[in-house]
Amino acid sequence: MAINYLNSIDLNQNELLHAQIENQASDVLAGTGVEGQLYFNTTDDVLKVWANGAWSSISGDITSVTAGDYLNGGGNIGDITINHDTTSRSNTTSSDSPAYGGSFTVIDSIASNTYGHVTAVNTKTVTLPASDDTTYDLTVPSATTNIRLAGSDATNDDVTISSTANETTVTRISATELRIGLPDDVTIAGELTVAGTGQSSFAGQVTIPQTPSADTDAASKHYVDQAVTGALSYQGGYNASTNTPNLDNNPSPNPIKTGWTYTVTADGLFFTEQVRVGDVLIAENDAPTTLAEWTTVQNNVDLADLTTVGIGNVNPGEAIDVSYSNGTATVSVEDSTATNKGAVIVAPGVGISVAYSNGTATVTNTDTNSSNTDTGQITAGSTSGTVTHNFGTTNVIVQTYLDNATDNYPTVFCDVTRAVNSVTATVATAQTDDIIILVQKIG
Repeated sequence: MAINYLNSIDLNQNELLHAQIENQASDVLAGTGVEGQLYFNTTDDVLKVWANGAWSSISGDITSVTAGDYLNGGGNIGDITINHDTTSRSNTTSSDSPAYGGSFTVIDSIASNTYGHVTAVNTKTVTLPASDDTTYDLTVPSATTNIRLAGSDATNDDVTISSTANETTVTRISATELRIGLPDDVTIAGELTVAGTGQSSFAGQVTIPQTPSADTDAASKHYVDQAVTGALSYQGGYNASTNTPNLDNNPSPNPIKTGWTYTVTADGLFFTEQVRVGDVLIAENDAPTTLAEWTTVQNNVDLADLTTVGIGNVNPGEAIDVSYSNGTATVSVEDSTATNKGAVIVAPGVGISVAYSNGTATVTNTDTNSSNTDTGQITAGSTSGTVTHNFGTTNVIVQTYLDNATDNYPTVFCDVTRAVNSVTATVATAQTDDIIILVQKIG
């Protein structure tokens, strides 16, 4: 069943894509139209319009083309070709029988009106060429030009070789040989790079800067002596249960040195302090004899869990934020968002009430169906109807249907306008049945 539009449709100059005009086999089946109505005649394959009380074809097609004087071809279907007749003319410039150099008239264009009917046939004069034998002369070079490049002279140039004191020596061995070498004492103003994978040896002392300035510089004896003073020197494990090796007093003949470091391998007392496996002991002085002369690094504090107090930290979780300041953690609950769970308060809205009891929110819809919907009608024989809904908004959905049980109450499309508290539906032509108007508030 077709959808009923009871008013004009305004496409606002947009394209109507893939539409099909009503198909009928004859004017009789198309029936009586209104001025400007269209239909397609499937028998004649033409488009027709209702004008001046009758159906008229608006195709404007040329149904037959006939060749005239000195032309051949033509036809009444498909692509039609008109050719110049070259067999019946004589070699003359007469316009009655045009030949080379002659002329004749042909159709230039066809004009039509808005209905496609031919209103004028425009012609033009065509002049044939004077001859079918045309020659073009081209001039080409008669010789080839060579391009030559001149070379330089073949004289010999002098080469001078000089040496620098303490850098190079040049010795004349013969008339054909010069030997370049290094003197006993060599001064290199720039950098010296020694390539290869072999070892380099020095019989004498090599003097280098006292303090290196780069990671790849050689270190002087003075720099090394200063660097290792007080450095940590790992000595091995320490059994605190048996005081092995003896650290409670300065052992002899190997006195403890500053920086000597031990790892506790068995629990026990170190002087008066409890130490456990994994703790580290570092001597602060040579030959220490008291606890104050040692640094104890605790390494045996347990990690915290639900039942054990120990080392731990607080991580943020879903809906939980954690921040730290001077070692103190602050834990807070995040506000809920559309993409993140968190703390949320349910607030009442229009038509919604919220009540809380023991932390539980109860949400109740206080709106009724009658406060959000309304109905009205366009009475049979009338062209408009208004529904005063008093919703206080133009955010309403409006639907209209024909109150006709025989047609199963079909939906029809009317021209609908909205006001804050009412809607009005209008049709171009009054109907013999009531048109029911349905209104529903949104939001």
